[in-house]
Amino acid sequence: MMSNKYKGILIFSILYTVLFEFDGDKLLAPLMPSAIENYLQYLIYVVLALYGSILFKDRLIQQWNEIRKTKRKFFFGVLTGWLFLFLMTVVFEFVSEMLKQFFGLVGQGLNQSNIQSAFQEQPLLIAVFACVIGPLVEELFFRQTLLRYLRKSLPTWLSIFIVGFAFSLIHMHSLDLSEWVGAVGYLGTGLAFSIIYVKEKENIYYPLLIHMLSNSLSLIILAISSM
Repeated sequence: MMSNKYKGILIFSILYTVLFEFDGDKLLAPLMPSAIENYLQYLIYVVLALYGSILFKDRLIQQWNEIRKTKRKFFFGVLTGWLFLFLMTVVFEFVSEMLKQFFGLVGQGLNQSNIQSAFQEQPLLIAVFACVIGPLVEELFFRQTLLRYLRKSLPTWLSIFIVGFAFSLIHMHSLDLSEWVGAVGYLGTGLAFSIIYVKEKENIYYPLLIHMLSNSLSLIILAISSM
């Protein structure tokens, strides 16, 4: 019989998959009052962040205590991890750009343009969700849940690829060729976070902090370029 903990993990996984991998949040939005409709995605992320944090509370506390005992190791792990992420981003973004030129595509992906427009309208709200809540929910789902459990049944390399691919899919907003090509860059990011997670013995704080720092830097660059 399935324990309450595993039931909770299953519920968390199903909610995230249905709402964001399959755009279930867009189906719910029209059913909500107009005052809530525009903020539904943010509300769902808050709920998932709280639910996930409670669900994995014991493991999060244990891993945090491990980090407190090895602060220097954590610092250099985050530093080298961020440099690795930067390298992977450069390589995969280069491939994405080459594919854009090959297919004659112009402009940026919908995900990036949506972030830019939302940031111009509500910079503080987007900063909080893009730099804190979003990375927390995504790391709890993709690394703490999906990757961790896939590795129990599949080879590590295959698990990393599946999770990286799934991570790239949530940044697509249609099935147009331009979105698939744009997702190549996010594939590199997803692979990097997963490799870091495995390298650091499944301690989620490494990819989580790197994810937060990466998104923060991207928003800072966006804010400067918008001036």
